[in-house]
Amino acid sequence: ELGQTLERMAQTLRDQLPAAGSAGRGWVPLGTHPDPRPPDEADVVVVGGGVVGWSVAYWLKVLEGWWRRHGMRVLVVERDPMYSRASTVLSAGGIRQQFSLRENIQMSRFSASFLRNINEYLGVPNEPPIDIQFRPGGYLFLASPQNAAALEATVQLQRDEGAQVTLLSPTQLKEKFPWMNTEDVAVASYGLEDEGWFDPWTLLNAFRRKATSLGVQSCSGEVRGEGWGCTASPDPPSVPSQVHMPDSLEYQPVACSIVVNAAGAWAGKLLEAEGLPRGLCQPPLPIQPRKRYVFTWHCPNGPGLSCPFLIDTSGAYFRPDGAAGNYLGGMSPPEEEEPDPSDLSVDHDYFQEQIWPRLARRVPAFESLRVRGSWAGYYDYNTFDQNGVLGPHPRLENLFSAAGFSGHGLQHAPAAGRALAELVLRGRYETLDLRRLGWDRLLDGEPLQEHGVV
Repeated sequence: ELGQTLERMAQTLRDQLPAAGSAGRGWVPLGTHPDPRPPDEADVVVVGGGVVGWSVAYWLKVLEGWWRRHGMRVLVVERDPMYSRASTVLSAGGIRQQFSLRENIQMSRFSASFLRNINEYLGVPNEPPIDIQFRPGGYLFLASPQNAAALEATVQLQRDEGAQVTLLSPTQLKEKFPWMNTEDVAVASYGLEDEGWFDPWTLLNAFRRKATSLGVQSCSGEVRGEGWGCTASPDPPSVPSQVHMPDSLEYQPVACSIVVNAAGAWAGKLLEAEGLPRGLCQPPLPIQPRKRYVFTWHCPNGPGLSCPFLIDTSGAYFRPDGAAGNYLGGMSPPEEEEPDPSDLSVDHDYFQEQIWPRLARRVPAFESLRVRGSWAGYYDYNTFDQNGVLGPHPRLENLFSAAGFSGHGLQHAPAAGRALAELVLRGRYETLDLRRLGWDRLLDGEPLQEHGVV
């Protein structure tokens, strides 16, 4: 399944790359309306062409309303057109309802409905139906005796929000999953619907194709903060965003009314002090790139196709990867052992020394597994409370953020994109009330801690 996904990505990129010499200098056209250079003006510039950025662009065009007569000009800028370092396509592809924060549960429920009806939203006339290859395996969270009460309280919150989650005792676990060692498990929570995993690349490409068909423009380049000077005012002026061309000293100013920071793991860097007027960089956006490893392995006597997306008491996780005894998994390291995020190299000893012993203890059959491959990707990690930062900057009202999801951006992208578009176009949330995910909590120093970060 992983090999098929990579081949689809490669073929899509081959289809979109222009013939040698056909594009303007430094630009890789994306979509069906390629431009060799970015436009001189746009109503909204979305910084970041991952799944969150393209979701924002899509919803802006769908909800544009009054602007429809005039054609809202939306530009998506992505500095990595090959998506070689993109968090979206390097993720494990999961979606779950089991979060500890009400807003995250609500976004998951919205996104699950969106994915279930994806062709109604993202289908393009005269193109094949979208198949994100959703596998409804469910998530299974295991809790030790000291964490049992917290898990039970979280499940009650999830049920209050309409999520279908059940609690299993060790005896029930053993009956349902006889391949599991339940010796140190006090209780487990298991998602009964709207949980599983899917192909991230298909979702990203579907958002991109649909948004492009609606008139969204895109280009390859890097937006930097030089020249930003739009302070809050009743009638804010345009923001002179500078799009720097890849591998070049050349840049293109793009005058726009609004900038959306959907730069993922680099969203914090975009707002560093040197890019903004003095004093306007406070509070800082506490988003950093955190490197995470994903390993794949083969185990012919493993749990089988009925295996869920399992999160162990130790923090290690795994799920099936296609069929025939293939699996993938990983584990986030403790804060003091974070790997260097300067590149995406993989520490193979991390699997042998840290992950494998935990997996083999939980699933005895994994004692004889064979590693098949690995890769590394980035979390856009919010060091403040591991939750997304959505909404306008407190001192730059034309600058909106949609980043910091700390590993759950893929599954929350449909909901977050719509919410951000509602804020931009209508000045308020209409579908979901996500006000608590705004900048105020950063100003007040009051985190909204999410305990379900994997």
